[in-house]
Amino acid sequence: MLIRREEKSASLAMKMEECTYMRLGILAVSSILICFYTTSSIDFLIMFRPKFDTTLSFEQKAFVYEKMIRAFRKMDHSCERQGVYCKRPETQHVDCGRVLQGDKDYLSTLTGPSRIPLIPDPYLNMSCKAINSRIRPHHLHFDPLKLSGTAFARIVYTDYEFIEKQIQVSYHPQNYFCFAVDKKSPEEFHEKMRKLADCLPNVIMLPATESYDSEGHNNNLAHYKCMQTLISRPGWSYLMLLQQHDVITKSVYELDRIFELLGGANDLWMSKETARRRNKKLKWTPRALKMFGNDSAISEEVLDSELKFSSGYVQGSLPRNTVEWMVRKVDLSVFIDQWNQSKYGGDEQYLTSLNINPALGMPGHFTDECLNQDVPVPGITRFSRWAPGSSKYCATKKVRNELCIFGIEDFRGVSGIPALMFNKMIPAFDYSIVECTAELIFNRTFLGQVNDAFDEEYYKNLVTVQYHRYHNEPGYLLNCTSDYTPMEYDKYLL
Repeated sequence: MLIRREEKSASLAMKMEECTYMRLGILAVSSILICFYTTSSIDFLIMFRPKFDTTLSFEQKAFVYEKMIRAFRKMDHSCERQGVYCKRPETQHVDCGRVLQGDKDYLSTLTGPSRIPLIPDPYLNMSCKAINSRIRPHHLHFDPLKLSGTAFARIVYTDYEFIEKQIQVSYHPQNYFCFAVDKKSPEEFHEKMRKLADCLPNVIMLPATESYDSEGHNNNLAHYKCMQTLISRPGWSYLMLLQQHDVITKSVYELDRIFELLGGANDLWMSKETARRRNKKLKWTPRALKMFGNDSAISEEVLDSELKFSSGYVQGSLPRNTVEWMVRKVDLSVFIDQWNQSKYGGDEQYLTSLNINPALGMPGHFTDECLNQDVPVPGITRFSRWAPGSSKYCATKKVRNELCIFGIEDFRGVSGIPALMFNKMIPAFDYSIVECTAELIFNRTFLGQVNDAFDEEYYKNLVTVQYHRYHNEPGYLLNCTSDYTPMEYDKYLL
């Protein structure tokens, strides 16, 4: 009888324990569900965004070092004597022409375990003589630019040799380069950037006073500070706003012609406002934002009306008079600060929102008419390949923040797409694509290689360009779709 009671007691205890675990399980699931329903999608994006791992294995490093040793053994500097593009040792074996011609078998020797990442040179010569020889070798000749130059404002934090390569690709004595360096970056990177600015008269490094992050904080401020510095430099006609791993894909002469075809229009990719990025507890009228002084010609109605909003990219291309307006005609300090209070992506709404409010008087502006019709407005400055939820959309099968990481598989697209730059190419993942792009632009700049895909009519007929040219004419009606569309990206891939 005692044994049965003990068995019953033990059984009861086990049931109570099971019940306790069940309650704890229900409580845990409930907590997760509460988090799910009370946390915005932006918070989840920030919390669970995977980082793209660029750590090289021992085998990868050994493979690259083997290529470098072979290149050093063969090195005779004949490329300099012949006036052709000089590759780095680890990529000298890469035949970019065969990739461009569509040789699938050859492409397979440059991908997978044979992919070539950039291994930084720990002994890189940082003398002014060496820097100049890498960026503007004495034997190269530059023709004058019709629009007197392009300015570039870029936010950077790593990969010095990649940054130097981007200057080389788009270098011209009439161009200017402004860099905002993340104050969190290693001191070695800061030192190299300072040396770069000391050695080249048209390179500017801002004082490193801010930190930047992938949520977009301080990005607009960095670009604005570059604007303040660049507006005092003479000559340049358009400013390109760039970020760390943006790769220019047009020659200096192609950029010059494209900006001439834009004719003063701002180039920004625009779509309807993305939900929950703007802090709606703040006031968003021009008066509350203190945009204009008391002597402004802006009407009272406009000053007290909330702005219209749009989402897009941080990157864009702005004519000089737009930059001058932003720096000297209007006060954007409160506007920038309020976007900086966003948890995520406020930097991607700052410029586009200014651009769709014609009443503000921003030169080169657009309108919100197309967005009201649910028609996004394409821009040509940045090309990105979106990969929502899957890497299958990417030729490399590599994704970061739902964007494809470009590799040598994308080289034919780089050659033919009308965009001015590709986002993103990460040198620690694949340097062959960076090198082949640089060689392609070198050939178009200095060797007379013709870009058969360059279509002036495409740029002339952009919706924003047509609007800028004709919107003040009586009876003008905006057509939100262009008659000219570039080839679909998939058709460039092998």
